[in-house]
Amino acid sequence: MRRMVKFQEAVERLREESRHRDIDISDVAAQDILADLVTSTAAALGIREDTFVRSHLPNVDLADLAAHLKQADDAQKRELAEASPAVVSLENTGRLIASLAQAVRCVSLNHDQLAQGRRDKWTAVAVLDDASNCLTLLGEAVTNSHTTGRGTAVLWNDESVVYARRALTQTISNIRNGGWTFAHGPQLDADVVSRMNDDLSLLPPE
Repeated sequence: MRRMVKFQEAVERLREESRHRDIDISDVAAQDILADLVTSTAAALGIREDTFVRSHLPNVDLADLAAHLKQADDAQKRELAEASPAVVSLENTGRLIASLAQAVRCVSLNHDQLAQGRRDKWTAVAVLDDASNCLTLLGEAVTNSHTTGRGTAVLWNDESVVYARRALTQTISNIRNGGWTFAHGPQLDADVVSRMNDDLSLLPPE
């Protein structure tokens, strides 16, 4: 499917429509977005994916799709703009790092979600992105932590606060609704949710 001329033409059209809206989508990201669209729509129509690409993809309103991508991008930027940095103790930062690692582990254990519908796939990818981005930022923050008479404190910048909040909130939601599990029974899942909630409360509220 991805090698088909009409698919590649659609990829370029999506990237061009996105550039008109001041968002830059990589070739790989555009391919993934359109591949999910083709797979889900072809399944709903009961036709082959290559048939959809040849007969229907050229008529898909990619300007509308780019507009939705722009809305999502703007929403993320607003969330970052409205967030505040936080000073968190080294002990509590360690707790949050452990929770973020558990979120990544949860996605790994439920990797089959990546092969499901578009919403399930992008939800899982978003948790991985947010958790990994936050852990990367925390690596530097912990290195620059400050020790005073009241203990060691870590300055979380606004981005790390948003990334952690999003990754943990989504993981909690997916475990609660039964979509994700640690596969060792409902009690363990409930315990993980309880701990993640406690750790999430260490960050400033939205």
